[in-house]
Amino acid sequence: MSSDAELSTLYADAGGDAFHSCDLPFEPDHGETISGLRHGVDAMANTRKVWHDFLGQFDISSAILTVTLSGSGAQRHAYLLGFDHVREDADATQRLLAMMDDLWSRIGEQPVHHFQIAGTGFGAELGAHGDPATGLYDCGVALQMKRGGTCIHALFFRQGGSARFSDRDIASLQMVAPLLADSATHAAQLARQSQRSAMLEGMFDRVSLAMALLSADGRPLFINSAATALLGQRKWLIRAADGAIVAANPQQAKELRESIRRAATASQPVEDVFRLDCSNGDWRLAYVVSAKSRSGDVTARCAMLILMGPGKVDAPTSLLEALGLLPSEQRFLGQFLKSSSLGNAAEGCGLSEETARTYLKRVRAKLGVHRQMELAGLISGLVLPLHAGDGPALRDF
Repeated sequence: MSSDAELSTLYADAGGDAFHSCDLPFEPDHGETISGLRHGVDAMANTRKVWHDFLGQFDISSAILTVTLSGSGAQRHAYLLGFDHVREDADATQRLLAMMDDLWSRIGEQPVHHFQIAGTGFGAELGAHGDPATGLYDCGVALQMKRGGTCIHALFFRQGGSARFSDRDIASLQMVAPLLADSATHAAQLARQSQRSAMLEGMFDRVSLAMALLSADGRPLFINSAATALLGQRKWLIRAADGAIVAANPQQAKELRESIRRAATASQPVEDVFRLDCSNGDWRLAYVVSAKSRSGDVTARCAMLILMGPGKVDAPTSLLEALGLLPSEQRFLGQFLKSSSLGNAAEGCGLSEETARTYLKRVRAKLGVHRQMELAGLISGLVLPLHAGDGPALRDF
């Protein structure tokens, strides 16, 4: 049974933090700076347009929808349609949601509730076109329902002068609301997936490793910027005519393809390592490992290809200090690892060869290594493979 109420200016003082837990996936769709987010934003904008055009046949100018999914506790997801004039105003959006929350607290359990927007307190946010002289105010209807454990609350607005929602209109909207909720939720999930993908890409790009997730046929499912840059160099990896990522060296291409296929299809984890050679004599180590993800009972497999960058021999000072090396020992170690011999290292540091030999013994004793290769390997392993910003490097004398 329908009931009537008037939405007055008291909502102008609605609190801005009442909906701090709400997710607003239909927030601004202007150019985000995170790459990978554009696709999700476009999907939201397209979903918004489709539903706005569809609701136009009911003479609906705008709508506010909240969805509480089963098992999600008190968290609600809010969606705005037709509120382009306030979409980039976070305070106005919060006031709209607080207004909706207050309205539903008054409605209680009523499945259908008619209302009118009176006064000017929320005119700007709602786009109200009420005229006190004629008595024509924006009118609306509030619907609430449960579908499969999902709670749906919706407000639909008509501009001033439009007819009140008929019983037939309400019946149609009660059928449409669950579809609108599903569509909006799916669009929001796509946006969140795009955002997570962009965040992962940003984190992978912070690590100076070329990394790609590949299908069994070698086609990329995900590739970070470092790997994209390597493909552009065409020295170790190239993109084949079928879109697959393969070794640039023809003699190594078949073996790498087979390893990727095996890693992406094997029931047991596969780990392969290859030396990829380039025509100028440079080489990189490439690792192929199995990767999989689970969503419920579904398991998806792929291969992860990691291409190691050239080894580093400079470790951050803070790390060497933590290992007990004095500043003079740190400077000697940096010079020694860059030199072809102990004599050259001594000369580069301004030390006698005997003094340099004493430094080397002390450094090896503190680090627990005995050979130069072990020492270089240890220091290379200590270096976090991060781009600029990972701390100061060793300094020469």
